[in-house]
Amino acid sequence: MQRNFGPLKQQVEEWQALQLSTASAKLLIYQAFIEDETGFPKHLARRVHDLYFQPVHEEFQPRTMWSLSNAFTSAFKELEPIPQYKATAKLAGFLQSVRPQNPYRNVGARFLSRVTSQFIGELGRRTDRAPPISFFTTEVISSSTAT
Repeated sequence: MQRNFGPLKQQVEEWQALQLSTASAKLLIYQAFIEDETGFPKHLARRVHDLYFQPVHEEFQPRTMWSLSNAFTSAFKELEPIPQYKATAKLAGFLQSVRPQNPYRNVGARFLSRVTSQFIGELGRRTDRAPPISFFTTEVISSSTAT
């Protein structure tokens, strides 16, 4: 007897369609194990990373939210039954709460604020000239390419 599987099917389809950049996936893994109080066992962070970036099954090759979810659940299989159940039960809520459509929304605002403060501080200390443009270019490039 199947009832009300529509919302679950819709969520799976949305996650399969939601492409993640390398940086976004790494940020979500970091948030799950380091920043959030999810209680995910920290020793599984490397395993989730490896399963996402080097998936065992071909259907999880695409860099999507669905593949990331699979990496988490596959890593959780290494846990004892009760911790596995608890971690798996928290996973959907975590992935829905992080708003993966724009995981850099708050990070970008904080970064821009920091760079602006540094720039204004530099202008206040330098009376001879403004900071060179490479001040911004280097920081932005190193931040955006760091993976």
